[in-house]
Amino acid sequence: MIRLLRAVLFLATFLPLSLTGAPDEAVIGGLYARGLAGDKQAVVDCMAALEQALTRQPNDQLARVYLGSAYTLRSRDLPFFGTAKLRALRHGIALMDEAAAAAPNDARVHLLRAVTNEALPTLLGRRQIARQALDRLVATIEKDPGKLKPSDQQLLYLNAGEAAERAGDKTRAAELWRRGGLLKADPKLTQEIETARAALN
Repeated sequence: MIRLLRAVLFLATFLPLSLTGAPDEAVIGGLYARGLAGDKQAVVDCMAALEQALTRQPNDQLARVYLGSAYTLRSRDLPFFGTAKLRALRHGIALMDEAAAAAPNDARVHLLRAVTNEALPTLLGRRQIARQALDRLVATIEKDPGKLKPSDQQLLYLNAGEAAERAGDKTRAAELWRRGGLLKADPKLTQEIETARAALN
């Protein structure tokens, strides 16, 4: 889980929001990263900023998938008892699914959705969806590497390997991490991949 959280934090760093004409892009990215790290108020502020951005650019699916991910963080932060937690989670999942459906060829949207799904509790049944999405993304970038920049590709391989390992497919995990390690686009991601490979062996 720690490795997965690190990967999501990398995602916040390497997949900056592309909110067309939004001067608060850096602010939103910072709020999202702080929210991932556990800052509850940052999550609330990030959601508000993303909703404002979507008011200006309603077809920005990257912003929509970030908002969905932020709602899952909000669900994490709400008290255990009550319906608000479940409502926030369901809304977040729905927003991410809507964004993915509206942007079938946007690898960044699908990567954030997959990584967020992979981080959700097992009982929600989203990890199989995450693994399938990650495997599709791997196949896509191997045909067309331009869909993701190299550091994003490393992040993809890290998470696809994590998903394969969780599913018990250690051979697949090792191969995905091997491919990701060859990219060496970002030293921190390279180290994460090498750590994962070492733990597997």
